[in-house]
Amino acid sequence: MAKRNVLLMLFMTLVLPVILRSQGIPNFSGTWKIAQIDPPVDPRNGRPPGPGGGLGGGGDAENAYGASIREIFAQAPQMFVITQAANQITVQLGSEKESYTLDDKPMVTPAGDMNALKTWAHWDGAKLHLHFKKGMNWGRDILSMSDSKLVVLRDIESGGGSTTYTLTYSKTQ
Repeated sequence: MAKRNVLLMLFMTLVLPVILRSQGIPNFSGTWKIAQIDPPVDPRNGRPPGPGGGLGGGGDAENAYGASIREIFAQAPQMFVITQAANQITVQLGSEKESYTLDDKPMVTPAGDMNALKTWAHWDGAKLHLHFKKGMNWGRDILSMSDSKLVVLRDIESGGGSTTYTLTYSKTQ
């Protein structure tokens, strides 16, 4: 009887927390298309958020770097693809890919480049915080699930201006 109680306590101490924690972490994998933007207009200028963004800080350049800034730092990306594994997540916006390890350690792509894309991520309960920086542009997406929808709180600071939107996406696949 005592041996069974010890085994039960060992199970509850070591295995049960892992099972419970894994049930609370959502899987964001899939192709997502914008369903709703809140607020529907940029409070600074009264216009809907554009698919581009990142003007200033290099985003206004007509080269590959400027195009990269416009895709990554778009105020309200219309569509994106997420691939998620146990310890890594990749977000593709147009032709740009952002990779994150889920341990809050920065990744730098390409390594050694002062204007490289820097990404880091961490969990806060069932919410995933994705941080990204390229050149003088900063951003943070907080991903969560609501019913079958992906909700993204997007904070972007680019070219001296900052915006915050709540974006709701529907899965397309």
